[in-house]
Amino acid sequence: MPSNRPFLLAVLALLVAAPATQAVAAGSLPVTPGSATERAPELSGGSPTGVSVGASATTTLAPGTNTSSYLGLSDEAVEAADHEQAGLNVGGALQRDVAALRAEYASHTFEQRYGNTTGERARRALLHEEVARLAERVQQLELRRNRLIDDYNAGEIGTREFLRELAALDASARAVDDRFTRIRNAAGLELPSDLDTKMTNLEGDLLTLYGPVREQVGGAMAGERAPVPAYAVTSQTGIVLASIDGSQFRREAYLGQNREQIGRNQFITDDSPNGVGTAVRRMTELYPWASANARSGPDVQGIGNTSIYYVELRHPHGSLGTYLDGRSESSFREFQTKSLEDVPRTATTNTSEGVELTVNRTHATGPMQVLVTDELTGEPLAANVTVNGHRLGSTGADGELWTLTPKQAVRIEVTTAGGRTVDERFFAR
Repeated sequence: MPSNRPFLLAVLALLVAAPATQAVAAGSLPVTPGSATERAPELSGGSPTGVSVGASATTTLAPGTNTSSYLGLSDEAVEAADHEQAGLNVGGALQRDVAALRAEYASHTFEQRYGNTTGERARRALLHEEVARLAERVQQLELRRNRLIDDYNAGEIGTREFLRELAALDASARAVDDRFTRIRNAAGLELPSDLDTKMTNLEGDLLTLYGPVREQVGGAMAGERAPVPAYAVTSQTGIVLASIDGSQFRREAYLGQNREQIGRNQFITDDSPNGVGTAVRRMTELYPWASANARSGPDVQGIGNTSIYYVELRHPHGSLGTYLDGRSESSFREFQTKSLEDVPRTATTNTSEGVELTVNRTHATGPMQVLVTDELTGEPLAANVTVNGHRLGSTGADGELWTLTPKQAVRIEVTTAGGRTVDERFFAR
């Protein structure tokens, strides 16, 4: 635990054994993944021709780019969106540490009970009891996620609290995932195959609850790393999060409507009895540029006996991991990392009062480079940068700032130390 939070130890010791409580305010009834009430999402970028992704999604070319497609929300589906600088947050740090310590306590208790239990039948009963308890915990976390989206979309909580709760959910989901690992390690060869499959299926449900951007935000709130510039956009059942991490752009997306809970796994065919081959072919259709330029992969993994397939690859700009649902034949969860310097960009320039503002942009929720120079000399200028009314930082002595592109209407305003101002406006998709 970071040295700047030693006072939490005493608080956590009191909380570990206490019953778990939900840290989110009650919202409206949770939206069921796959609900028809969600509006159309989209996969964007990369392909010069549209590729159908089912009735509610399309693939389109992101203007001026030649890079991997990305899972995103259509303009019509957006309910809420905003920037936030995620930094030290005592409440967020406390939630995160409580989740980890409770999981450690629960795992240690189970391991002791299992080690002290004799007889195959008694041990099997204990395993079933523990997995049933964790299945209930996964369901609670999913409902908590759905209520959190409802609250954010309704304006009942702000972006800072939304990200704090997402980071807490991330920690809780990872803690449950670790408990599954501990069960497997404790049981070893005694673990029944049906329970192993059930745990793998539950791990498939957990993957919608954690991600790299949420983990970054949690680390920043706990004081384990520098503050993280983040951007969040949501629909009725979807979340897209993006961040800048040094020289890397990170993005994660979850679209609940793209995962079907019932129906036939359409990836399983006579030619592909386990669905793996079909999943890879579908991934190639959805991400044509990344697939055509893959440096490694695609590697594919089926998740238990579910209809979920995880496919990942590396390409010249970074890495891509996507979860496909064989029932909907769509991607519903995606992680991407890209090098800021390698991402193709489109430049727009505006000048005013002797100041030149150049914006090298990609797509909505993508990275965006802001450059400020003297119009006559070309020398870089330090300037404060405001995007849609949010002060996001300064270009510094090198005249450069990397930030994140808002969804839809974008207004960038930069102001130099001498008070000279220039702005640029555009619409991002």
